[in-house]
Amino acid sequence: MSGNASGLSRRARLLLWDYERGSVPYDVLCLLLLILVFAVPPGWWGDPMTAHP
Repeated sequence: MSGNASGLSRRARLLLWDYERGSVPYDVLCLLLLILVFAVPPGWWGDPMTAHP
């Protein structure tokens, strides 16, 4: 889908990931997800492979 031709609101587009690859909003969303994954301590994810002191 190109642009906002689908008629979805910004919130719906964000929730449904309705951005084209390579667009600025898509890149920002990917960057935010990577920051979330690497910034949150592993214990918060409930990862059993992490060492618990």
